[in-house]
Amino acid sequence: MSTQLITNYFRLHNVNQFRESISETANSVYYVFAAKHTPYPGGDSSIPSLTNSVEDTLTNPYSEMVFGKRVTPSDVVAMVPRYNWIVNTHYSAYRSDQDLSLQQYYVAVNGGSAFHVFKCLDNNANAASVNEPDITQTSADDEYYATSDGYQWKYMYSVTSTTFNKFATNEYMPVVANNLVVANAVAGAIDVITVDFRGSNYNTFLSNTFISTDLRVGGDTTRYYIANNAVASNNFYTGSFIYLTNGTGQGQGRRIVDYVSLGGSKTIVLESAFSTAPDATTSYEIGPGVYITGDGDGAVARAIVNTAQSNTIQRVEIIDRGYNYTWVNATITGNTGGVSNTAIVSAVLGPKGGHGSNPEYELGATALCMSVTFANTETGTIPVSNDYRAIGVLKDPLFANVEITVGAASGPFSIGETVIQANTGAQGVVTEWDTINTLTLTSVSGIILTGNTTVNYLTGQTSGTTSSVVSYQINGNAKGFNTFDQRHRYTFLPIAGQFTSDEVVYQTDIQLANAVFHSNTESSLYVTHLKGVLNTGNTLVGQSSGASANLLFAYPPDIVQNSGEVIYFENESPITRSNSQSETIKIILQF
Repeated sequence: MSTQLITNYFRLHNVNQFRESISETANSVYYVFAAKHTPYPGGDSSIPSLTNSVEDTLTNPYSEMVFGKRVTPSDVVAMVPRYNWIVNTHYSAYRSDQDLSLQQYYVAVNGGSAFHVFKCLDNNANAASVNEPDITQTSADDEYYATSDGYQWKYMYSVTSTTFNKFATNEYMPVVANNLVVANAVAGAIDVITVDFRGSNYNTFLSNTFISTDLRVGGDTTRYYIANNAVASNNFYTGSFIYLTNGTGQGQGRRIVDYVSLGGSKTIVLESAFSTAPDATTSYEIGPGVYITGDGDGAVARAIVNTAQSNTIQRVEIIDRGYNYTWVNATITGNTGGVSNTAIVSAVLGPKGGHGSNPEYELGATALCMSVTFANTETGTIPVSNDYRAIGVLKDPLFANVEITVGAASGPFSIGETVIQANTGAQGVVTEWDTINTLTLTSVSGIILTGNTTVNYLTGQTSGTTSSVVSYQINGNAKGFNTFDQRHRYTFLPIAGQFTSDEVVYQTDIQLANAVFHSNTESSLYVTHLKGVLNTGNTLVGQSSGASANLLFAYPPDIVQNSGEVIYFENESPITRSNSQSETIKIILQF
């Protein structure tokens, strides 16, 4: 029997591959679409579930599709579970030996104009967080930021409120890397050493200030006198750690390798000299040392003693986090009352590249959000009438009826040949060519650009004919490829009555050809769910309203039926459109 694991690296790889598929040179084109303006079979209070059947992924989506809007690179971002900082909450601390995917080990703080994200490195022995992380108290190059409640936080990134609100939901929030944080990350650093068992009887603690006669005994830069109140037993402080807390040389620490008490003199010998020599302004603390071994370099730490609880180890303070560790062990050194009371500590390795180097991986970005706003009519290219109760994502559809005004062509285009635009890779099949300046294409993929430069030229793959693109229309509308209208459109002359939204309409025999009425303007009538052919020159009748109209000219939907791939489909409660309303659609894809 075996066990399997799909790592978050692979999940994030899929997130990034999807994003790259939108922005890369030979990119895919995605549209978020609205569908199904008719009520569900059991009524809108009962939303049906979906399956991966052909009916739910092909037949119904294309039949029910109303309109769509293209997804741009700025509409897509990696997402992580959303955890807002809340007072008196117990947050998990980052640990290299734990699966953190279901733990709250980072928080988002609302700073008004931006949201700031912090990762918890230490939670003060699982205490509640009572002090909100404050972005003004830290910076991108800080190793960590400590709040007065004992928590240690690592600032990860900030997101403007505009971007945050564009993508965030109640469950997810966006990840936007801070380049300065990434640049300042240190691979293999030791940021935290936890105290797993506090031990007791760590008596080697002492604090004082050097006097001038204490310094560099006999000129030896590793030998110092310490205060008279030090314990008078030889070797008592051997293995301990001296740390300069204030004054000249502040922040340095050294391991004590020997301690001699002779007469009135109490002398410590250091493992190595201080980089900046202390003087009579320098205060120091002596306490248990932390012995760090591993394959990296430079990590230094000291242990803080809790004198109120039998001289136990309260915490470990990192003096220098070092770098390039892939394995590490830490032990407490110093005078203790016995092996049975020896404290146990564990060094915590950071993620690959160090904390902040890859926020998407570190925070578990295995989801992606597409956020697209249907902004009113999108300049008259999508309807604001009726409603919809399904949304989806369509990949690489083909446009059906693109009429291009071209510049002077180098020769005739051939009917049925493929033409390609060099710089975009967009292409289509020629259906009409009037030899003057109009080229009509179907099955158009990609985004055709206008322009008179050579790279914007269309080239016939059979004829070799080239021509620039002056302008184009899609199904008779002067619009770009940013949106599509998937309704069947007919110009018409009303005969009697008014059609009712969502009613079945037909000609002569409802069994031969029928559709569902969506809406109409003064000159155009729109239907979906078309079955069979509604012939122009004939009368269209509403099944429930009894209204009738004579169809004059037919325009197909913008998108070739069944072209592309429906990669996402969702049923939801009805959303009614209005000419004074926009809707933002947020689709979360889990990988």
